[in-house]
Amino acid sequence: MMEVASVPKLVWRVVKPHIPLIRFRKGSPLELVHGSQEQSAVAGKTAVGGVTQAPKVLEEWEVPYKYRRPLITEEEIEYINRGGPA
Repeated sequence: MMEVASVPKLVWRVVKPHIPLIRFRKGSPLELVHGSQEQSAVAGKTAVGGVTQAPKVLEEWEVPYKYRRPLITEEEIEYINRGGPA
């Protein structure tokens, strides 16, 4: 009969190492950020520490037609304005 102490050793041998199926691009996001900071320093710009710029927001007219909201009808507008079914 097996001892309780030898069971974890047996389980450890049975478990196969995990091989991830997801492939990531070469280079980490941190490298990309540091690379852009180095480029701005080379260009002669002085970076203000701790100040970050907000990401650019897409305006409605900039969004591709594929991703735009569908237009709502007058009936839907009236339904919304009156607060639901009347």
